[in-house]
Amino acid sequence: MLLVAVLLVLAAGLAVRSGYNTVARTNNQVTIVLQPASEAVADLNTALAEMENAVTAYALTADAAYLGTYIEGSARAATDFRNLRGLLASDPELSDLIREARQAQLTWKRQGAQPIIEATERGDRAEARDLVRSGVSRNLYNDVRTYTNTLDQRIRDLVDYGLAQQEAEFVRLSLLLNVSVLLVLGLLAVVSTLLLRGVLHPLRDLQRQMLTVAQEGSHEVPISASGPPELRAVGQDAEKMRRELVAGFDRVRQAHEGLEQQTPVVAAIRSELADSHTTGVPGIDLFGVQQPAEGVMAGDWWSARVLVDGRLAITVTDVSGHGPEAGMEALRLKHVMELSLAQAGDPALALTQAAEGFRVASRFATCITAILDPQTGLLAWANAGHPPAWLVTATTTTELVSTGPLLSVLGGTWTNEHTHMELGSTLLLWTDGLTESRSGDNQELGDDGLADLVAEALAGEQTSEGVVGYILASARARSVDWQRDDVTCVAVRRI
Repeated sequence: MLLVAVLLVLAAGLAVRSGYNTVARTNNQVTIVLQPASEAVADLNTALAEMENAVTAYALTADAAYLGTYIEGSARAATDFRNLRGLLASDPELSDLIREARQAQLTWKRQGAQPIIEATERGDRAEARDLVRSGVSRNLYNDVRTYTNTLDQRIRDLVDYGLAQQEAEFVRLSLLLNVSVLLVLGLLAVVSTLLLRGVLHPLRDLQRQMLTVAQEGSHEVPISASGPPELRAVGQDAEKMRRELVAGFDRVRQAHEGLEQQTPVVAAIRSELADSHTTGVPGIDLFGVQQPAEGVMAGDWWSARVLVDGRLAITVTDVSGHGPEAGMEALRLKHVMELSLAQAGDPALALTQAAEGFRVASRFATCITAILDPQTGLLAWANAGHPPAWLVTATTTTELVSTGPLLSVLGGTWTNEHTHMELGSTLLLWTDGLTESRSGDNQELGDDGLADLVAEALAGEQTSEGVVGYILASARARSVDWQRDDVTCVAVRRI
């Protein structure tokens, strides 16, 4: 159908070009040749009439001025004949008419006008009048006018024919263009119908099946695609991916079951660290993800708990290392921090009490904890050497910077800082496993790369879950060492 459309366009283009050439050629013939020739014939007739009148007047009056008018008219007539021969040289019929008219004009001058002029110049006015009365000169003049009138009429006929040809060509071009447009529109309608039925409907059906399979409990539903071969090939690839994912889900389920059956302590620790999300808080959209680097145990954890006064306490902690030992230390810190925040609601005090439990010099942790009042937007935080969280509004980004050293056996002092979280703003917290991930060219994501991902996520996603999902998926796609460290990311939006 594309080939047919191209051929139609080419045919229409050739026809339009041919019509244009015809119109241009006819227009040039009319404007450059025929109209100037018609004007030259009109001037020739005028000059001949002036010559005839001047000869008669000279014979009657012997006034030399009339002889001058005759001579001037004769010169104009010669010029007009010369111009006509040049303009109409390509038309044999008109060239013959011009030659005959010129010959008749010379005969008239020689046999009609010249004897009258010579008799007048000799002073024999009676003979001159007799020659005029004889009508010889007049008859010869009329012969000349017969030729020039025939020439003029023939030129006018050619002009009319050219104009009629132009008009007919314009009508043909208009009809051709209208038919071409209708045919192209018809082809577009057919192509659109075929595209809708043969591609878009099967594509939407494939999309629906993939969304269904992605839902929990529907992973076992096979994916089948219809439509053109390319789309069926995509459906087959999607079905292959579904089978591989189902197999992966089975292995994960078996691993979890084995974990629950064989190592109940590790399972309990993992379950406790994973218990991070609080119940829904009016005015707050909250979502977080924690991904361990090894197995199911991680040194990262995050927590969001509602305090007795209605405020929301959000904590993100990164214990050095990963694996079971880091998980045990993370569990201790989680209990201490959550208990302290629940009792006193003081971020700096919670960090102080958490640091007091460190016993091994090689183990340390970074931690940031923030308390948000959903009603007023008042935000208090304390940061123990953790990457600064970002409070992002439509125009600014505020960093929740460090307010004391990291948590270790060395202890330390931490202070609380305060800011205000506007409606519509987003608080983003993460661990360094995210920003230290490296691409294939050994470039860290870094704060600049993360800032770009955050801007893209906030521009395209409407929920905290969407923001976190976009950031982690984009960072993981560029990373070649994603399992190097635990990764945690939390987003809080005030709505």
